[in-house]
Amino acid sequence: MLTKFSNYIKSDLIEAETTELNDQDTLQQLIAQNGGHAFSEEQLAAIRFPMQTHLRIIAGAGSGKTQTICAKAAYLVIEKGVDPKQIMMCTFSRKAKLEMEARVNHYLGGYARIKVQTFHGWFNAEYNELIRQIPELRQWGIEGVIDEDQYYHTVNQLIKKYRLYNFDKFEERTIASRISYWRNLGYSDQEMVEFVAKHFDQEELLLNKKLSVVFQQFLAELELLKKAQQFITFDDMLFNLKRILENDPLARQTLQEKYRYIFIDEFQDINPLQKQIVALICPPDKAAVQKTSGKLIIVGDDDQSIYYFRGAEPSYIKEFEQEYQQTSLKLMTNYRSEAPIVEAGNRLIQFNAHDRLTKTMIANKAATVHDCYGISFSDDEEEAVWIGKKIQELAKNDSMEDGTPNYRDTMVLYPTRVQLRSLLKQLKKLKVPFVTPTNDDLLGIFGLPLFKTLFQQLELLASANSIQQKNDALKKIIQQYAYYHFIKFGTSAKFSEELFSKNKFKINELVSFLISERKLSPKSQDQAKQFFKQIYLFYQHKQLNLAALSEALLATPKFKKDLSEEEADWLNKELTAAGSWSGLLEAYQQASEQNQGMKKRLKDYDQEKLNAVYLLSIHASKGLGKKNVFIKGVYQDALPNHHTVKKADCDLKQAKEAAAPPTTLEEQRRLMYVAITRAKENLYVTYPKNVNSKSIAPSPFLKEAGLTVKEYQKK
Repeated sequence: MLTKFSNYIKSDLIEAETTELNDQDTLQQLIAQNGGHAFSEEQLAAIRFPMQTHLRIIAGAGSGKTQTICAKAAYLVIEKGVDPKQIMMCTFSRKAKLEMEARVNHYLGGYARIKVQTFHGWFNAEYNELIRQIPELRQWGIEGVIDEDQYYHTVNQLIKKYRLYNFDKFEERTIASRISYWRNLGYSDQEMVEFVAKHFDQEELLLNKKLSVVFQQFLAELELLKKAQQFITFDDMLFNLKRILENDPLARQTLQEKYRYIFIDEFQDINPLQKQIVALICPPDKAAVQKTSGKLIIVGDDDQSIYYFRGAEPSYIKEFEQEYQQTSLKLMTNYRSEAPIVEAGNRLIQFNAHDRLTKTMIANKAATVHDCYGISFSDDEEEAVWIGKKIQELAKNDSMEDGTPNYRDTMVLYPTRVQLRSLLKQLKKLKVPFVTPTNDDLLGIFGLPLFKTLFQQLELLASANSIQQKNDALKKIIQQYAYYHFIKFGTSAKFSEELFSKNKFKINELVSFLISERKLSPKSQDQAKQFFKQIYLFYQHKQLNLAALSEALLATPKFKKDLSEEEADWLNKELTAAGSWSGLLEAYQQASEQNQGMKKRLKDYDQEKLNAVYLLSIHASKGLGKKNVFIKGVYQDALPNHHTVKKADCDLKQAKEAAAPPTTLEEQRRLMYVAITRAKENLYVTYPKNVNSKSIAPSPFLKEAGLTVKEYQKK
């Protein structure tokens, strides 16, 4: 039994008088529940911090932040007598929530239940409780059951109704993804409409209509349907609570008085909408006359902020002290990685000195005989073969109790989906078991946004049951190809309407249209003719020469701009290998089946029932650590990727309004930092010297990290 656990409620006076009392009994209880492992001085400073102010804990990679904040929450209950109901602990993923929940209540010996929630779970519970207590608050939100499938179905139906196809495909960003991005930045429907007017009306995405006017109608009907059919999205759930707290003082006061302490983990990943709600529950008090009783304990590391593309703002953790009366503590000892790995991460991230809080990680583990280096190969096939064989070697050298090679301690990270192509091939050939999350990455070329759109349009044409359906599908393909030449949808839509008003037209008319809008070289004109010739054969007989189609696609300005050389080479090889439409459908079916089959394998892996290598995009690797980590394909235009720009060169305000967040060099460097710091013992950073028979440069991040780079020599 916990000796001080029953003393939940103490007055502020008694609490103040006892702050100097010996807390060794409490610490010994926590250490006992921590497997007998003592806390470091850094961790103790955070655990014991008396909370006269808000607390910011800058916790570097592998610094034991989860055990520290869980111990602090338990310390508040045991030592300070805080009622667990007055503590909220919030994190971002369900997996992190479950881990934190188990840890904090283990510290408490199972005698108390501190609430641990994801942002969505927490805010949804608060919304439901508020409207139960005050039914009139329903006016500020959209009540309903979370049903993302129903939402996307409704959005697609409205896209058809309002003929917003072109906007839905513009710059490979769907309408649903733009709405979600804007919502997570805290914008209202009216602000979204204003952004569309400002940034998209001039793109002529609708024929003879203003996009912003139609988009406003689209949003209005979408809201009506959600209310009538009572379904919402995760984004709506958050926005519901925001609207209530902004508009109802009593509701706001209720939540402000509910919690004494709010812990927020991974604060560098918080987005503006989440931040706005947190500020309504626990208002900034730096300049406030009237202080609220609740205190924030935020934990995170701006060096690991890698989700700007979905609205996360690392500036919030860096600028926390400008809004709140706070104290900053640091956890800078890395308990995960050996010294050479920690030092490589430190060297790399120093190049972000202009865009980060100043700090340096210290390794708890000394250097050993393990590996930490970069290695180059002639091409990505040779790179993948070496990785596969090295994985086998490591697995055999660290076998399980029954002598089985241990693959679970190895993880392969990659910056872009194209890196998976050669790796999957070699792992299958070598019979190395693997798992990877099921998403577009596993769909191969069918996950490439530019080709994905065209493939969907070809499917529509192939499945059309009437001349009208076939013509509608053909119009979309014509407009899509014009878009690949950066011709506005309004212009191509007007042309295609006029074209289909005739009884018959020729391919030369399509090419002439392109020439009239863009100065095409004779070679480009021939490639355009080839594209339309293939589409005509497909329209008539469902015949398709994919090698010829690939050549025509890859010659367009849009494909040249958006695809890296490696992606272009990959697409060309896959299409050429598929050969025909039936071959392409077979390849898609295989990719889809592999994606579906992987779901069960991944579930087994998570439950520790499957011995396999973990393949992950770097973005998906946050919070993980493995003995052996490979980072594949670390070359210029892959990491940093070919869209990368310096933050100083970006108009961030305009990018947010256009729902087009840029890929900055600073964030790509943070991505590499996250990848490096996943490794515990062995780190291998690999890259090919040639892609598509062209010489390429290694990523500058290898040099910045000070990694020794070897050149692979065939034995």
